[in-house]
Amino acid sequence: MPEGGAALAGIAVMALATYLTRIAGYFLGSRIAADSLAARVLDVLPGAALAGVLALALAAVDLADRFAVLAAVGVYLWRRHTLLAIATGLLLAVGRAHLFA
Repeated sequence: MPEGGAALAGIAVMALATYLTRIAGYFLGSRIAADSLAARVLDVLPGAALAGVLALALAAVDLADRFAVLAAVGVYLWRRHTLLAIATGLLLAVGRAHLFA
């Protein structure tokens, strides 16, 4: 375990890096024209990142967890509500883990 001063210095450096990353995104993002290619790419980036994470996760899980993901996708396609879809998938996956593990 690091000493108290080293741990605090590490936390401070990580906090500063996080702050600088976020503030740089704000300032650089305000310079991108709304009708540019970069703006269109940034608009679809969160969904693409989530799809990539889900695709990798689906390769490593069992059938019950795949069902939870498919149920979440179905709820999203039915209601077009992202938070409801995520909550459905989490409820099914966590519920199955607690009930049948």
